[in-house]
Amino acid sequence: MFLANLKMHRRSLVASKLLFAGHRPQTTVAAVASSSNLVKTYDEIPGPKPLPIIGNAWRFMPQLSSWDMTDFVQWSRSMMEEYGKIVKISKLPGRRDMIMVFDPVVIAEVFKREGQYPESFKFESMEYYRQKVRPDYFEGFRGIFNENGKTWHEARLILNQPMMNTAVANLYVPKTDQVAKDFVKLVKELRDDKMEMPDDFHNEMHKWSLESISLISYDTRLGCLKKNLAKGSDAQILIHSIAQLYKLMYELDLKIPLWKFVPTKALNELIENADNMLKISQKYVERAREKDLKTKTTDTSNMSVLQRILQRDSNTKRAVIMGMDIIFGGVDSTSNTAGSILYLLACNPDKQEKLYQELKAIAPADPNEDLNPDHLNNMKYLKACIKEAMRMIPVTNGTVRTLPQDVVLGDYLIPKDKADIWIFNSTLYMLDEHFPDADKFIPERWLREGDSCPVRKASEAHPYTFLPFGRGTRQCPGTRFVKMELETFIARMLLEYKLEWHQPPLKFISKIIRTPQSPLKLTVLDRNN
Repeated sequence: MFLANLKMHRRSLVASKLLFAGHRPQTTVAAVASSSNLVKTYDEIPGPKPLPIIGNAWRFMPQLSSWDMTDFVQWSRSMMEEYGKIVKISKLPGRRDMIMVFDPVVIAEVFKREGQYPESFKFESMEYYRQKVRPDYFEGFRGIFNENGKTWHEARLILNQPMMNTAVANLYVPKTDQVAKDFVKLVKELRDDKMEMPDDFHNEMHKWSLESISLISYDTRLGCLKKNLAKGSDAQILIHSIAQLYKLMYELDLKIPLWKFVPTKALNELIENADNMLKISQKYVERAREKDLKTKTTDTSNMSVLQRILQRDSNTKRAVIMGMDIIFGGVDSTSNTAGSILYLLACNPDKQEKLYQELKAIAPADPNEDLNPDHLNNMKYLKACIKEAMRMIPVTNGTVRTLPQDVVLGDYLIPKDKADIWIFNSTLYMLDEHFPDADKFIPERWLREGDSCPVRKASEAHPYTFLPFGRGTRQCPGTRFVKMELETFIARMLLEYKLEWHQPPLKFISKIIRTPQSPLKLTVLDRNN
């Protein structure tokens, strides 16, 4: 019986339909090794060979290694092309082995096996900050970022109720639309005499994103949309701190963790920036709490996300940490995605015109009238353009899981707690086998009905190929809000402006998230001209 199950398991890796036929029995290393030679051992997983004592750590040192780690998408693709669809990087001092997965069938298996409390990669530097530097605040009150197990599950349940609720998200459509309209006005002030955006337009995009997300995290607008935002303002401090934390966590946790052995400048900078975020988050949550106590609203249907979180847990510490996590996870990722969408539309004027015609037909004729959920639901081509941009220029490389049991992935046995499984969906996005003409911006591939498409529809790709927001219980809780912010923002920009690109191709750098490396110097022309 056991051998028959193993054979069925192997066939399921070839025929993805069997993935969803039912659960297979859990196995142990000994049981598999003694029962069949169909399953290969952990040591047989291909990958770069470690050296004695230092293992593979030297490969992450720019001075010694030939690896170019500045772009994770390109690096991961080179690893796949050299070693195959499952790659092992072993013997990494201070951390588990890395198993890199580039097969959607195997990716589906990973998510099926993730367990009740899916365990994601922990940034130990941030764990150190919360547990060792600031236990006075974080002890007993955890958020959703960098958490695993029951503490993550408890926090996620509190956040799910407001964040995953369509009716609650719809309350924010006119609010985020107003932020988008205000940004459109700011753009007119930012243009130079060539009608081009300034070199620091990325920072302006961060301001828009933070202004939108603060409505969710802090139930207020921070006042980010000023042409010359003061460096000492709460908004600019948050923008700076978030960007610095991403850089510092990359240095501290994805390279050799020297900070675990000796104090480092990078760790001190992480503590400083994390403290800044905590202080500002406290300020605005306490302010919102006081305002709520004064108004004493009884209309629960119109309660904000923050009010709903405080209703579930009246201690403001929980809401402060949730606010920090939402801001940290949403500002740079959302603004970078929005910038990529604008860039691709500017580079593809025929697609931009098609989108403009859709927006003009659906949006209110009066620009002062707010967009509503029905407007957004009917903007099918807008949604397709956003998906296509997220495919071509993904802001995240994928996700990571540590599985709670021994598993067989792609014919290889992975012992429990031996390795982190790195799921590189972003690498798959640019492969013609999944998305024909992958290097071309073709939003039509995402339209399920009507409209001709020159390539195979995206719906025909394996369902675990395109996962920009993750999958399962650890899927991004802010998915609805991110989509809403992007839709209102792109709609307002395209209704007001025609975008052009007269610069060299935009360059990107991938670390924890993918960010533009060259200025987003869009040419922005008024539509009414």
